[in-house]
Amino acid sequence: MTHSTHKIVALGVLLASLFQTGSVQAQNKVGTTAAAFLNIATDARAAAMGSAQVALAGGPNTVHWNPAALSRFGASGVDFVRSDWFVDSQFHHFSASVETPVAHIGLSVMMLDYGEMEVTTISNPEGTGELFNPKDISIGVSAARNITNRFSAGATVKYVQQKIWNEKASGTAFDLGVFYSTNFSNLRIGMSMTNFGSDLSLSGKDLRRAIDIEPNFEGNNPRLGAELETSAWPMPLTFRVGIALDPWSTETQRITIAMDAVHPNDNSESVSLGGEYSFREFFFIRAGYRQAFSDIVDDGGMTGGFGLAYRVSGTVTAHFDYVFQDYGDLGTPQMWTLGATF
Repeated sequence: MTHSTHKIVALGVLLASLFQTGSVQAQNKVGTTAAAFLNIATDARAAAMGSAQVALAGGPNTVHWNPAALSRFGASGVDFVRSDWFVDSQFHHFSASVETPVAHIGLSVMMLDYGEMEVTTISNPEGTGELFNPKDISIGVSAARNITNRFSAGATVKYVQQKIWNEKASGTAFDLGVFYSTNFSNLRIGMSMTNFGSDLSLSGKDLRRAIDIEPNFEGNNPRLGAELETSAWPMPLTFRVGIALDPWSTETQRITIAMDAVHPNDNSESVSLGGEYSFREFFFIRAGYRQAFSDIVDDGGMTGGFGLAYRVSGTVTAHFDYVFQDYGDLGTPQMWTLGATF
């Protein structure tokens, strides 16, 4: 067995063991994490394929699913993503990557804007007339490197913040991934662990109070400074293992299918399925099913979309991607991606 093969086996066993550990810890923890916005699909192509992306390398957005796949992108690029999300909120994502002699470097910025809301209090349940704008944001830096001509590894470090009124919660999270490509129908295998980081708890000036710690005694300070402590909640740690392959490919057409097994710490295990048809790498039709076999019935659903790519010059290609997603009673949020590779 070669030294490179030893590395592949060792990393595979490590991620598989982490996946198994998470399986035990995730029981009975549905809906018990902070920063749930980190679970939103960050590009239209991925969302259209049912979020089955851990074994695909499709652009700078790929770091959201598997940072190791960034080094298989083979170019530099930039993507802008926008979606009208649930209940009048808006989702935005920006990502960029550059190829260097040492590694592929990526930058990603994710924001979920909930829009303006009216301040309500116990004494003014109908509203005070003041407005506030809660937002969630994540900023990440990624690095990926081809260890061999078939095996890659990558990592992301990101700052995560949630803000509501004058309170905010912030922390640091890490993503790790490996990617392996074979010569059998372009079979690719990917594994990743995302959002491994510190617990989040809200703090801010509205939690500060003046208290008297000894109300039954006179002579002490009746207005000592204190701050209410809020509960800390973990980030949505997620383990993914998946495959992708091209069962049919010609000089002008291609079909790609992908499947991910997903284990989050705040939901039930599920499988994501997706497919893509490409004509001359110019026109794309995509479909998928998100969270198949999940115990949470309303979370899953059909997805579909299309994409267009146009070579602007010899080295620059612009692309547009669109997705339609079915979230049952929550609605059908639509998302588009506009980007370029160079």
